[in-house]
Amino acid sequence: MLLQRRYITHFSMMISLLLLVEVGSAQNVISKLKSNSQTSHFGRALEQANLQERLNQSGPFTLFAPSNAVFDKLSSGQKSDRQLLLNHIFTGMATERSLKAMSEVTCLSGQTLSIVVDNSQRLKVNDALIVRSNIRADNGVIHIIEGVIK
Repeated sequence: MLLQRRYITHFSMMISLLLLVEVGSAQNVISKLKSNSQTSHFGRALEQANLQERLNQSGPFTLFAPSNAVFDKLSSGQKSDRQLLLNHIFTGMATERSLKAMSEVTCLSGQTLSIVVDNSQRLKVNDALIVRSNIRADNGVIHIIEGVIK
């Protein structure tokens, strides 16, 4: 009887820990961007442009996030330009594999972006090289790019 109680107690503790881990790891695209050391500046800019409400929805969304090094080269006016920010987002879940089968997508700003696989099999969006792919969030996927889509 004592052994059964001990197993039940341990089992209950393990379930509680698993639930905490699952709840703690849930992140939408904005949270994921802000917590990533390569994209945190772009994530903050989306919040400051009041786009978090839209991007907190279920989506799914695909984001082409400029790296902090590239994004920091923009003027403060460009960093807060909603149209420029929306150029980096489209509705739908597109992994790297999906993107390779596409030739273009229409982003939330209405601009059409070209998707190209170069001779070295590297993926580019409007000439911006994707340097890291398939960063998954609860409501979408993020690809880090070395460029800004203007």
